[in-house]
Amino acid sequence: MKKLLFLPLIFLFIIGKGQFVLEKPEITDTIYTIPMITLSYAYQWVGGDLSDRFGPNSNIGGSFMVKTKQNWLYGLKGNFIWGGEVKDNSILNNLTSSSNEIIDDNGRLTVVNFGERGSSFFVFGGKLINKFAPNKNSGFIIYGGFGMLQHKISLKFQDDIIYLTEEYKKGYDRFSLGYAINGFAGYLFLSKNRLLNFFGGIDYTHGWTKSLRKYNYDTQESDTKTYTNTLYGIRVGWIIRLNKRKQQSFYYN
Repeated sequence: MKKLLFLPLIFLFIIGKGQFVLEKPEITDTIYTIPMITLSYAYQWVGGDLSDRFGPNSNIGGSFMVKTKQNWLYGLKGNFIWGGEVKDNSILNNLTSSSNEIIDDNGRLTVVNFGERGSSFFVFGGKLINKFAPNKNSGFIIYGGFGMLQHKISLKFQDDIIYLTEEYKKGYDRFSLGYAINGFAGYLFLSKNRLLNFFGGIDYTHGWTKSLRKYNYDTQESDTKTYTNTLYGIRVGWIIRLNKRKQQSFYYN
């Protein structure tokens, strides 16, 4: 019985001299390697030869990006481009009236809607500069990339009347493709609690494209010219962090 009475005292003695480790979420300000997925929107203006064909457009983008412990950035990004202003809308003059109306083979009248469609893809790399930031994983970012740019004129007919087949549209849509460079300068914020992560800044793309269509029906000639394409605008986006939540050990004596 005396031995049993001493057991609680021995246990309390061990507690007093020992150490207990409690695991809590990481709250210290430490630089981490952080892979992330971004989703973004940009409103873009156009320049170069592209401004003779299209007006401003919208751009939805996504990327996979990694920020290293040395605050270097690298990744892949892709964007979908669309717009409603087509300046080069004379391509169907031989088929439409002055009000952009067209009559199909059955005598039905419909309106032609012009639009811009395009996309771009880039491999990029850059740097995060940890200045004016609330933690070591946030700050100003700048990067550059190399990839491709494509765009075309979208032709849609009101009331779903099909006048031009998809194959026939190729003679009018000015589908162009080429290589391009991309640059971004802005600010990236990654919160310690992982709930609020975003970026924003200036996005710039310059490309050199050529028509992939062998023959334009409206001009009745081939287009072999190389065109300059400039797109610039403001991009804002949301970030999904893919790194695991770090744990920190707290010791109590």
